[in-house]
Amino acid sequence: MDECWYAVQTKPRQERQVSRWLLRRCQLQVFLPKLAVQKRRRRRRITAIEILFPSYLFVRTVLDPAAWYPVKWTPGVKGVVGMGDVPVPIPEEAIQFLMQRCVDGDVIPWQPALPVGAQVRVREGPLAGLVGILERPAAQRERVRVLLNLMGRQTPVELDSIDLEQVS
Repeated sequence: MDECWYAVQTKPRQERQVSRWLLRRCQLQVFLPKLAVQKRRRRRRITAIEILFPSYLFVRTVLDPAAWYPVKWTPGVKGVVGMGDVPVPIPEEAIQFLMQRCVDGDVIPWQPALPVGAQVRVREGPLAGLVGILERPAAQRERVRVLLNLMGRQTPVELDSIDLEQVS
């Protein structure tokens, strides 16, 4: 039998515990993708590591009832994603796609989703509510240069990308 990747559903906020258990006690290959997200806490920008798929992780094993017994009975596991009692394999290409984007183990770095030329609104700070055009990334990481309509003309301003939202 060939090994395939399967999705395992966990109880809420039990992903890391289940991952460690399956890795150490069951000696299974486990993939728990995480995302580095930019957040603001107490007026400071931080990078928080969050689970990419909350309450799910991926396990590589064979489709054999004996192999699934320890997985199903691992503390914190709700079940295995499948059709009825038969686990459904995840395509290898999907897991490889995620793994290729990971840096530093299993963390996918955050990328700003705002394209150059997009119309954006400032969400926080002294310029909150102003609308402008995203001109380009700035010299510092996580910052962008925005052209804001100030004093009757377009004025370039550098802002944290986390403080912007795209105007539809």
